[in-house]
Formats: sequence, structure tokens, C-alpha cells
Amino acid sequence: MQICLATAHCKPAFIPLALLYLKACLVEQQGFRDEEVTILEFGPDAPAEQIADAVLAADADIVAFSCYVWNIRTLMRAADGIKARRPLSTIVVGGPEVGPVAASTLERYPAIDVVVKSEGEVPFCAIAERRRAGLDLDEVAGICLRRDGAIVDTGDAPILRDLNVLASPHTDRFATTGKRVVCVETQRGCVFRCSFCFYNKDLSIRNRRFDLERVTREIGFWLERDAVELYLMDPVFNLNAERAKEICRFIAAHNHRQIPVHTEVWAEFIDDELASLMRDARFRYIEVGLQTTDDNVLATVERRLRLQKFIDGIACLRKYGLPFEVQLIYGLPGETRETFRKSLNFAASLDPSVLSVFPLMVLPGTELWRKAEGLDLAYDAEPPYYVRSHFSMGEDDIRYGWRVNEALDWLEPFHTIRFLRREPGISYADVVDEWIASRPDSLAAFVERLCAKKAIPPDFYRASAAIETVNASRSPGSS
Repeated sequence: MQICLATAHCKPAFIPLALLYLKACLVEQQGFRDEEVTILEFGPDAPAEQIADAVLAADADIVAFSCYVWNIRTLMRAADGIKARRPLSTIVVGGPEVGPVAASTLERYPAIDVVVKSEGEVPFCAIAERRRAGLDLDEVAGICLRRDGAIVDTGDAPILRDLNVLASPHTDRFATTGKRVVCVETQRGCVFRCSFCFYNKDLSIRNRRFDLERVTREIGFWLERDAVELYLMDPVFNLNAERAKEICRFIAAHNHRQIPVHTEVWAEFIDDELASLMRDARFRYIEVGLQTTDDNVLATVERRLRLQKFIDGIACLRKYGLPFEVQLIYGLPGETRETFRKSLNFAASLDPSVLSVFPLMVLPGTELWRKAEGLDLAYDAEPPYYVRSHFSMGEDDIRYGWRVNEALDWLEPFHTIRFLRREPGISYADVVDEWIASRPDSLAAFVERLCAKKAIPPDFYRASAAIETVNASRSPGSS
């Protein structure tokens, strides 16, 4: 029997970790041969017809798509093409885009035969094993499927309490070759209950960890190869600070190739020792989710923030020269333009390497999605489900958020702007609003306008803008 595992990447540099887990479990634990399980990867712009043609060429009895907010439309069109030309194939989909809305996915997409509702390894292996044996799928827990024209939900699969029973994809047998960003999980799930997030997966056991010995073995495997980056893709890498320190010590001792490391942290759990170890391990991109500083918004979306501990954690990152990105979400229920501006100014005051603002996505299966009606929360019906309005923000307010995103894309690369926002009597929100109002053609023009408006002596900023403009013109790829 032939199985084809496929996905369309948002960023093709990343290895397809979810599919590699599936293949490792099928081969190592279910006895499928390597050649019976094909993995196909496609870029973000791959047309559905190309994906369908490639999958059909694999001559697969089971086709499995890994579905996310960025690829669901394309993959569903590809599924239509596959089913039309190979109607007896079983098309299975899984991932956060479809699992929480399994029944409605089957209703909406007639080409799909089965939806895996949560973690995929155990249910998908059972699907493959029963198909190979010629048995029906009604006994497979954790899926929705079609049966005699009806949609059948088989209930929830038992929670996989011990992650270590999963076969590892981080071996010579399954690892993809070439210079790529390597994704490694040290844990799954999240103990926090932020209502806009799906990391907790609505499981009663909110966080499970791979054994430290397994984690270091998998990381060590990649540190000896030509990875361009190691991405520790935990929702919160330092959820257990002492465990995170042990992992950092291991990387620091074995990262002879100086592979950069990327992860996401909870700033309140950063201390001096952890920051020092992260520097030694060559962490070069650290995501810090702030989202908002407003207490009413935090309460509405069930997110906690201990502001002084957050500030102390950021100070540790800065002390050791660790590059970090502070992230805000625009459009959370309870937010207003004014409360967002305060959060933006606070985030800028931390002087992060990168300051990012993301529009709220009301993701299926999240608590915010469930509570949308009560919050008067309107959002796009199609992925990526961007917010449109809610009880404290109208559509004009949301449009302002999109203009903030445009402004940051333009402003953030310039060190001149970083200098400007430190001037007394001016805030970063003022700078952003001035950009929105003027839409300047050049950094020099923007600096002149802002300095004149705020009565700031312009000479230093003129010179700084001129230097940055010249340097930009000399950079690779500039005309």
C-alpha cells in the first residue's frame, strides 16, 4: 500500500516536522517500508493543480494533507482534483486548521474522507493499518469520517501521555537533507489559557515533555549537520526554566558549527543565568509575546502579565546581547486605539531588535472563537480569519491597525527612527501616526517633516538619514 504525506509550506526552508513524525511512526512502529511512504513538500505559491498532479504521480492509496491557515484553500482544491481522478483514494486531513472543526470540514469539502481531530500520529497510524488490512475506520478514535452518506465522529482519542513512545523523526533514516531550518519539539502544549491561542489544544493535560535524554539526542543529531538554524518550536521554551537551562548547556557544549538557535520564551521566566546560557548556546532569534499591556484586555482574553517580571526578563536578554522580537496583537477584544498606543509605546521603550504587530486571527477551536458572539466579535469567515470589529473597536479602528502594520514595515529597519523615538516629548505611536498621515517617499523627507512638527533640532537626524540612505543603496540587491 502506498501512502503520500503532503503539505504546502508558509516558509519552505523549514523541515516538515509533522509529516516526518507520521512517516517515522508508520515505518518504525507499523512496519511500513520506507518506499511505501512518500513525503511531498510544496512552496506557498504552488498551484493546486501542481500539487494534485504530484500526489497522483505517487499512486497513493492514502493521501494525507497537513493543513494550516496559510495552505487550507490550496490543499482543498488539490483534494478536489485528486478525488476526481482517483476516486478510490482515501484523503485524510489533519492539523489545527481542520481538527477543531472536523465535522464542518467534511460538510464543506466533499473530497475529504477523514479528518483527524487532534494529534495525528496515533490516529493516522491506525487509519493506515486498518486500510492495509481492508477494515473500516469506525473503530479508530479521534477522527471524523464519512459512512453511508453520513458524517460519523468516533469520539476523542486518548491523550498521549508519554510522548516518548513516538518514533523519532530526527535520524538519518528520516531527516531531510540540504541547508534547512530544523524544527525540534522539546514539549507539546501550553499551561496558559490565552483565549486567542490554540497551543493548549483544549487537552486536559496541557503540557507534556519529551525526556531530556531524547531531546538532547535529537538536538545533537542536527548540530552535526548542515542546518542553517535550529528552531526549538515549543510554545514556551522556558516554561520550566531549569530544564531550559539544561538544554542550553547541552547546545553550548555541542554547537561546534555555531548553528543559530531560534525559540519563543515567556519573558517573566528569564533570569540572568538562563540569558547567559542562551548567549553561550548561540540563540540568535528570541520571540517574546507581549500582545498587550492593558489589564482589561488581558482579563478579556485570559492572559496573564506580570509587568515588572517581564521588564526584568527583557533586561536579562539585553544584558547578554540576545536579539529578541517583541510581539503585539492588534484588535484583541477590549482593546481601543488608545490602549493599543500605550502598549506600542511600552514595547518600543524596551528597544527590541524587532517590534512586530500582528492582526488578531479568530482561529477555529480557540476559546475566543467560541465566545465570539458574546464579545460582539466579527471576523472574516475565510482563513486567515482576521478580526473585523468587536465591542470596543469598530471597523475603522481595525483599519487603523492595518495601517500601523504598514508603518512598522517601513519604519522598523531604520536606526534613525530608533533614535528619534527616544526624543523627549515624542512617542513611538506619534512617529507611527505621522507616517500614516504623511506616507513619505523617503527617510529624509519623513525626518524633516517630523522634526519640524515636533520642534526637534534636525541636523543629527538629517545626517543619520543620509548615511542610512547611502548604505541602503550600497547593499546587495539594491538598484
